[in-house]
Amino acid sequence: MLLKKRRLPSRVCVCIVLIIGLFPLCSAQAGPVSPGTCLSVEEAKLVQLLNQYRVQNGLAPVPVSYSLTLVGQWHVRDLNANRPDTGTGYNGQACNMHSWSNWHPELWHAMCYTADHHEAPEMWDKPRQISQGVYLGTGYEIAYSSGGQVTAEAALAGWQQSTPHRDVILEQGSWSGKNWPAMGVGLYQHYAVIWFSETADTRSLGGCRQSDGSGNSKLLTPIMQLLLQ
Repeated sequence: MLLKKRRLPSRVCVCIVLIIGLFPLCSAQAGPVSPGTCLSVEEAKLVQLLNQYRVQNGLAPVPVSYSLTLVGQWHVRDLNANRPDTGTGYNGQACNMHSWSNWHPELWHAMCYTADHHEAPEMWDKPRQISQGVYLGTGYEIAYSSGGQVTAEAALAGWQQSTPHRDVILEQGSWSGKNWPAMGVGLYQHYAVIWFSETADTRSLGGCRQSDGSGNSKLLTPIMQLLLQ
């Protein structure tokens, strides 16, 4: 599904196959960081705004999951760098924003996600793939894109204006009673995503520390040191 602005077209997308934070904020740094390192300023803001929206609607805030954020941060980087959402699927349908390229085959399976949801199991399995089996929960993604630099406010507003996305966030319709115990976030350049799961994560993720001057965060988790070798 698409939402378009006159000058900067924006898109939102959600997996609807199943009938469709809480985080310590440290001083932020401006440069890009490796996935799974920390939350950027805009990512932390998106978590805060989304949880405020839930609280305003009588729901509890959703804790930030390390594993789901690792997935989200990899996905927005893949979408920006490789544009897997611009291809064509097995049936001639266009790939949408739930698609993944073959950029890192050691971490995930490439797939073109089309409107018929043929590849839904692959999308749901991404948290297990990217965590290398450490996190066993099934993931559900909502996605947003903009022709310019995406912001937390724009992403949330886009989802709020779309009934399927709003239902996922507020646990309405077919998502009623989910009581999401975990969510992950990714926001980078033109894309923003949120991943939800019914499986809690024992690990969370905080805000980014100050840059060491190289454009990377000083903080790097042991698992990412292994994955990025």
